[in-house]
Amino acid sequence: MQQVLSKVFRARPGEWGAVLMLQLLVFLIICTLLIVKPTASAMFLSEYGAIGLPYIFLATAVLAAVVSTGYSAALRRYSLLRVSFVSLVVCLGILLVCSLFMRIPLARPTIAIVLYLWTAIFGVLAASQFWMMASFVFDVRQAKRLFGLIGAGAIAGGIAGGYITSLLAQEIGARNLILVAAALLVPSLLLTAIIWRRYVLRKQSMLSRKKKSSTAYEAPHRLIFASKHLLLLCGVVALSVIVAKLVDYQFSVLAAERYGDQDRLAGFFGFWYSTFNIVALAIQLLLTQRVVQGIGVSGALLFLPVGLGIGAITMLFMPGLSAAIISRSIDGSLKQSLSRASIEMLFLPLDEETKKKVKTYIDVFVDSLAGGLGGLLLIGLTQLLGFSAPSISWVVLILVVVWMLSVILIREEYIEAFRAQLSHLKPKEHRNRLRSHHRKVMAGFLQVLEEGQMSTHEKQLLYVLERADDLSNATFREPITRLLAHPSPNVRARALRSLYLQPGTELVEEVIALLEDADPTVRSAAFDYLFSRTQSVGKEVLEPLLDHSDPEVAGAALVSLATETAGNSFSRKQWQVSQRLRRRIRQLRDLDADSRRQWYVYLLKASGRSQLAAGRSFIQRCLLLEDEEILRYAILAAGESQHEDLIVPLLHLITHPEVRPLAINALVQYQEGLLGLIPGLIASGELSITEVRRLPQVIEKIDRPQSIDLLFSLMERHYPGDLPLRMEVIRALNAVKRDFPKRSMPAKTIYRQIVAEARQYESMQEQLHNQLILLQFGRSEEELVYREAFTSLMKQRMRATFNRLFRLLGLRYPSADIIPVHLALNDDQVSIQISGIEFLDNLLELSLKRLIIPLLDRRQRQLQGGGEGVGTEVDIGLLRRQEFRFFRRLLRDRDERLKIAALRLISTFDDPDYIPVLDYFLASDADSAQVRMVAQEALEELRVGLSTVEV
Repeated sequence: MQQVLSKVFRARPGEWGAVLMLQLLVFLIICTLLIVKPTASAMFLSEYGAIGLPYIFLATAVLAAVVSTGYSAALRRYSLLRVSFVSLVVCLGILLVCSLFMRIPLARPTIAIVLYLWTAIFGVLAASQFWMMASFVFDVRQAKRLFGLIGAGAIAGGIAGGYITSLLAQEIGARNLILVAAALLVPSLLLTAIIWRRYVLRKQSMLSRKKKSSTAYEAPHRLIFASKHLLLLCGVVALSVIVAKLVDYQFSVLAAERYGDQDRLAGFFGFWYSTFNIVALAIQLLLTQRVVQGIGVSGALLFLPVGLGIGAITMLFMPGLSAAIISRSIDGSLKQSLSRASIEMLFLPLDEETKKKVKTYIDVFVDSLAGGLGGLLLIGLTQLLGFSAPSISWVVLILVVVWMLSVILIREEYIEAFRAQLSHLKPKEHRNRLRSHHRKVMAGFLQVLEEGQMSTHEKQLLYVLERADDLSNATFREPITRLLAHPSPNVRARALRSLYLQPGTELVEEVIALLEDADPTVRSAAFDYLFSRTQSVGKEVLEPLLDHSDPEVAGAALVSLATETAGNSFSRKQWQVSQRLRRRIRQLRDLDADSRRQWYVYLLKASGRSQLAAGRSFIQRCLLLEDEEILRYAILAAGESQHEDLIVPLLHLITHPEVRPLAINALVQYQEGLLGLIPGLIASGELSITEVRRLPQVIEKIDRPQSIDLLFSLMERHYPGDLPLRMEVIRALNAVKRDFPKRSMPAKTIYRQIVAEARQYESMQEQLHNQLILLQFGRSEEELVYREAFTSLMKQRMRATFNRLFRLLGLRYPSADIIPVHLALNDDQVSIQISGIEFLDNLLELSLKRLIIPLLDRRQRQLQGGGEGVGTEVDIGLLRRQEFRFFRRLLRDRDERLKIAALRLISTFDDPDYIPVLDYFLASDADSAQVRMVAQEALEELRVGLSTVEV
């Protein structure tokens, strides 16, 4: 069941607990709101009429300014959990007080105002707190999948609250409805605490919980004015609220004219608010996630203004309550589904601290301030300018246009906000000093290093240690030094590598102690550290290590010495590295098998890093050994050495499957040096055709322009007729396009290759058709057997040509278009094949379309009908003459298997025209011994057959 739900709603295992609890919490919050809101609206309209709405909007704005200021001050001193908890308790208390005083008739006008203000503030404050907490529970990727699903809980709460009010307003009265709403806030308080402790606290580190005490306070409005993204976000929110106030005014005025009684009005509002939420729920579950994924956040945000614009036009042409219901339904359904989820996603690029400071400010103060501006606008329009409720739609249309422009502008800022988050991942040409805006990063690294020195979070420590290498700051040295005692050998070794890069020799004693560490990686790192500080450590400490009897000690020391002295002739001479290496190599034959195998590993490592002739010669000898383990270390050493004398031995090894990946990786390290040598090696004959066919697997991994040129030259200049190499080259070119998309491909060369492959396919297609006809006119049983074999091999070759053709098309056109077409043409269903051809017909340029589409049409017909059939009049003589020309051309190509099949078929013919062809073929001496042997047999059988015919 969970798998089905996960597939439908995109929630993954492990996320359902948080999703369901958040859904329940927002359900209770919005249900409470939708019970109080219709009651409050009905009471206010009954007491003050529609003329009081603009003024209550202004009062809401003033109250929101006070609430948001106090709320921001509270967040600076207390956690979000405490502030949320207290605010919900205060809201609960206000409801209880209102229900108590509703019994007093004289207090009803005041209660009507208080409840209306409570509804306005609670609606934005509680929702803002909820979505902020939800953004702490889920990351950006999860939020994009799950916010729509979570938002469905809010809409379901709106449906339930509205219908509760609609059904019970006249039955139990307004006061009891308020008590029901107050009762729903009690489980909301419990759920808030549970979610925070179970999901938020686990994700927050100690550093993130202490941030607010260590950073200077910055007012929310300053943060907003400093960010174009936040300014546009405020603009979108404000415009949506102002337009909503105008639409709500139209809806409320026209409803109050129709239903004057308070309870009937409350029931009307409750019914329609629930209905709006039913539509919103359908949108949320079926469309929100798909729309956001499909057209992005900004595209989803356009739905609401466009819908309200349509509603305004409807109101202008058909004024009345029905048009007002349409506009209000668009606002109520889209605002709580698609628009709400999209607005919440606009907050996701913000860091946690900024989000805490500005989100509630925007949700409460900006929202309510915009409501106040809407109230002022309504006062001006209705009481000064005399606008009727329907004519306000002209203003709605103007605001909708501005709203849409703001949404279009925020798209780039939204993307830029994410780009700014990822800017630290961009490679830099020069290392920069740590600037002030990186202090949080540095503080986070220090916190992990200091608090996690004995932690079991190995991956986190390794991650921080790796990135701390790029931060030239002395404050990291002490906490990293403490990690030398960490229980994980990986952490100890990585800490040593980090200290190796930092200046200073004060850790020599501690590092010497690590030479006896049980882990060889730690010992190796310790040797590297000591030999990088030879002048300070002294020969009296290091030389005994080099002469130690234990290979694990002496070998590791020699590797570190070779590494540190590579490229420094003075140090190499001072430490006699070459002599030490040669002496150890000579001593190998006097060692027992186990010691010899240990020393082989260390000597190969030292040889690869030393850049010495003695080491190079040793690597060359080891590359010829049959011991696979030693051979592997020799290949690694050859890759580290990067000397051109080792390239040819490595190239010989790429035909060995057991060591091929290692040999390829070693060759890739040579980069341009390898690319420059390959043409000469091919020309001199040092590489066999089998080795050349493996070369594309190496070249495709080298990100250089010469790689593409060399790949094309392999199949065009060096081996133009070798089909296995051609396929490998084309496959490698596809890999280059995939892995290095910035590399430009030679368009003219690719076009030429596509045309050549298409013409080859066309020729084979024609010959296959002829062979299928000639199968029905065989002159002997032997000819029939050989012709069937030749036809079967022709079909295999056609499939290979077909695949090469589409791989070449994938170099010229987007792979995302070509791959589906290729799969469609290989599908069993005829309709899918035809669809693939039709799509390619619209994709190809005219010249290629004229060449390729007819071939595919013919292929599809052959697949559909099993062949094109034989006409009533078949010129067998013409077919045999065409076959003669085809075979003569085929024998000049490099496809040995097809040649052998053709020669065996020719041997069954009683045709003297083939004798000169076979004589010329045997005289050319350009084929393998096997092909020449089959050709000689075919010539002899042909002569015997002709002599028998003459007799």
